[in-house]
Amino acid sequence: MNPESLFSVENPVLFALFLILIMIAVVYVYNRYVIIPMRKKHLAEEENLKLQQAELMALFASLSPDPIFRCDDEGKILLANNSAHSIFPQKLLEGENVRVILPFTSSTDFKKLIEEDGSMLDVLQIGKNYYQFLIIGSKKFKICQVYGRDITELKITENELKEALYKAEESKRLKEFFLAQISHEIRSPLNVIVGYSDVLKEELKELKITNFDGILRSIKNNSKRLYRTFDLLLNMSQIQTGKYETHYEKIDLFYLLSSIHYEYTSLAEEKSLNFILNNTLGSPIYIYGDHYSTSQIFINLVDNAIKYTNQGSIEIKIYKNSDEDICVDVIDTGKGMSKEFLDNLFVPFTQEEMGYTRRFEGTGLGLAIIKNFVELNNGKISVKSELNKGTTFSITLKGEKSWLANPMKNQIY
Repeated sequence: MNPESLFSVENPVLFALFLILIMIAVVYVYNRYVIIPMRKKHLAEEENLKLQQAELMALFASLSPDPIFRCDDEGKILLANNSAHSIFPQKLLEGENVRVILPFTSSTDFKKLIEEDGSMLDVLQIGKNYYQFLIIGSKKFKICQVYGRDITELKITENELKEALYKAEESKRLKEFFLAQISHEIRSPLNVIVGYSDVLKEELKELKITNFDGILRSIKNNSKRLYRTFDLLLNMSQIQTGKYETHYEKIDLFYLLSSIHYEYTSLAEEKSLNFILNNTLGSPIYIYGDHYSTSQIFINLVDNAIKYTNQGSIEIKIYKNSDEDICVDVIDTGKGMSKEFLDNLFVPFTQEEMGYTRRFEGTGLGLAIIKNFVELNNGKISVKSELNKGTTFSITLKGEKSWLANPMKNQIY
């Protein structure tokens, strides 16, 4: 190939190189005057948007009613909003170390907090106000952001609640002390009164003088009533404060009910009531429970039955139900209760007749205590009552079939 043909237009190599140069020129022009300007414009718009967002955030922080400021990894404050300046008016915050402003950060490693994206929360009293400060580290921006919040009202409420709790605990302690002291002070003279009344009864019996039997019986029964009142108050206090201690054991139920029947016979006779102990199971009858609370269940039921019955009879019936559980019914022919009152039957300090004009005395604690004591002994209580016809309380207890197989542990309630 001669030199002339090499540079000829018809040379395909030369033509290809020419096309390549044209394409490169077109690409360069397109990039230079189209792509690059568009990219710059896009970056400028992104930067502008970031600035706008930053301005909005700065404006938000500036107008926030809560103190907000920012510090670097040394604790130096870089930025603080108006609220932060208002609660620290005596200090120029920018450039100050946050450890000076917030003493609880004196040992804080801000570098570590930032590196771990960590956070910390604490409360600081400034003047009369309380502020909660949340410090959040940002590894991405290598700063710590501090957010404050005025919690003065919450702190006042918290202090008021603490004061109220202290007063309530003190009141509870004084109540327990008062009940214990009063119980002792009243029981002691009552023991003397009951003792001397028994002595007088025996002396008069030897002298064959019966004119004073009713008076002496009344003295003894009313003394028992005072005993019962203080027992109820002490029992309810122990239940409510969680200080009642149970001691579960094997109990001869018939012997227990026989003792209660004997104890209340004189009170029933004073009102001319027929007082019956009806045992359909024979003796002995064993249950497993707390002896004191079990006895109090039936003492309260019998006491109420006699109190609210003016004529007729009181019956304690012992039997087994279809599940072979031992049941005790206390049946009276007294005033009964309305259906409306049955819903509030076990609420403390309630009686169907309230106020000074009520016909029957009492504290309204008996049935509330009964329900608690029945539950402590893994039992059930039910009631049927009709106004002016009488009431039947049914107590279901676990008998011999279960107490040995599943004994309950002694507990404190």
